[in-house]
Amino acid sequence: MAFETILKQPSEELRRSLTFNGVSTVTALHSVDVVARGLVAGVAELGVVPQIFAGAVTLVISGGTDGERYLVTAIADDADGQRAETELEITVIDMAWTMPDGGTAYLSIAEFIDHFTLKEVMMMTDTGEGRIDRALLVNALIDAQATVDAHIASRYTVPLAQAPLIVKMMVGDLARVRLYPQGAPDGAAEQGKSAMRMLERIASGAMPIPAVTAPVEAVSDNPILIAPGYRAYPDGLRGY
Repeated sequence: MAFETILKQPSEELRRSLTFNGVSTVTALHSVDVVARGLVAGVAELGVVPQIFAGAVTLVISGGTDGERYLVTAIADDADGQRAETELEITVIDMAWTMPDGGTAYLSIAEFIDHFTLKEVMMMTDTGEGRIDRALLVNALIDAQATVDAHIASRYTVPLAQAPLIVKMMVGDLARVRLYPQGAPDGAAEQGKSAMRMLERIASGAMPIPAVTAPVEAVSDNPILIAPGYRAYPDGLRGY
């Protein structure tokens, strides 16, 4: 039986193609069932509508409640007529966030999860409810981005209009360390230390940030011009 985990935003509509026994075509689709894990109160239904074209099954997935996880189970006859089952786990999470002052996030939640895997992010943020604690994750990202800005502000105008990959990497590594309050594993801890060393080099001017232009010194609208001087009395008033 195939199993896949998918991230979805509450307002997002996803289209997901299914495979059964490794094959993308079926001779018949018997059922598609959706079950909420019950991790949050007042959970909304996840809309799942199957579409079949030329034997290929596509699910149109919509709705869902932020923080909830849904198990979608589809049963069909594969291309050989054998009964087959496939499962999707849909993790619904609002992946948009901003800094407290309204500034743009350098690293999205989706990018963070993609880099460190959903399994690790769940482990780092789960407070016992079996789901990602979004508030905990966002706070770690805010702290990490604030640390980055504090170090690069002497060299660049912050917040950056667009964060290059190296900045995203540093924010991710610093946020990851903060999500291990009892001490990060050796690999994660070393990456966090490496990020801090890079920030210190950026602050000192030893390591420029690629694709980011340093601010231009401001020029006054009323500059004072100083012309080279000359001696009004070339002889130095000799004999005066």
